[in-house]
Amino acid sequence: MTPHDALRGHIERELAQPVSTGAHALVERLCERYGAALRGVLFYGSCLRRADDQDGVLDLYALVTDYRAAYGASPLAVINRLLPPNVFYLEADVGGRTVRAKYAVLACDDLARFTSARTFEPYFWVRFAQPCALVYAADPGVRDEVAAALTTAVLTTVGRGLALAAPRFDSRALWTTIWRTTYRAELRPERPGVVDTLWSSGAARYEQVTPLALAALAQPARGAADGAAGWTVELSPAERRRARLLWRLRHVHGKTLFLLRLLRNAMIFEGGVDYVLWKIQRHSGVEVDRGWRQRRHPILALGAQAWRLYRARAFH
Repeated sequence: MTPHDALRGHIERELAQPVSTGAHALVERLCERYGAALRGVLFYGSCLRRADDQDGVLDLYALVTDYRAAYGASPLAVINRLLPPNVFYLEADVGGRTVRAKYAVLACDDLARFTSARTFEPYFWVRFAQPCALVYAADPGVRDEVAAALTTAVLTTVGRGLALAAPRFDSRALWTTIWRTTYRAELRPERPGVVDTLWSSGAARYEQVTPLALAALAQPARGAADGAAGWTVELSPAERRRARLLWRLRHVHGKTLFLLRLLRNAMIFEGGVDYVLWKIQRHSGVEVDRGWRQRRHPILALGAQAWRLYRARAFH
């Protein structure tokens, strides 16, 4: 078995992990909403890691055949194609309690494209390099497509992260460096220590997938010469400078797209921006002005609000 096959096997087992009744109830709602256009539903994030659907908002991806099939003639189809993914809020009743989710809509073809090394922005490939569960698949072909895309996401993330790590590194140093760098590219309102929490919650998993990904990449890593844990990767100073320049460009690119997505969410669904602002306040402690909708020009007011929060270092 090749390292790539072993990595894919690991991803397939993760996709098949059991999930809560709340996640299944939310999938039923998505099936009602999108019908035959819904091909699969991915579950990821903190609620999956904690195996808890009672405290928090579940993170889901609704995978669709294409955006026209999902939305019909609605402008949402064009918006989702130009600036993916569209993000919505969803609730389901489970035994008298409410389970909440925010879900993103993404075409299956885009999942494959955005997790590949051809995609500059890390938004998708870093997300899908973390553990995910495939709560729903319309047929076995969807499961195969998703497993292939998520395997590629791990390879892309590790490959793009090698130049960020020290010449000698271990799994923890590699992944935590990638996450910190990615957060700077997304203006993420994360609490201090969240990277360490991410690592500690899935350390065994990342210790398993890292050597498989390194062995499968075109730029191979070598074990430490002294027999200690970790790897070395031979990259020339020019290669490292070029890769780090690309990451600096990703920071500017990612922050721009973050603001565009925030404004997009303000226009396409009720509660989306309020959720983002709530999350920023929750994670940063910076008070949010919730009266932006009542301003004469709410979109301009939202932009001013985002700038004020950025200046206050609510996100970076």
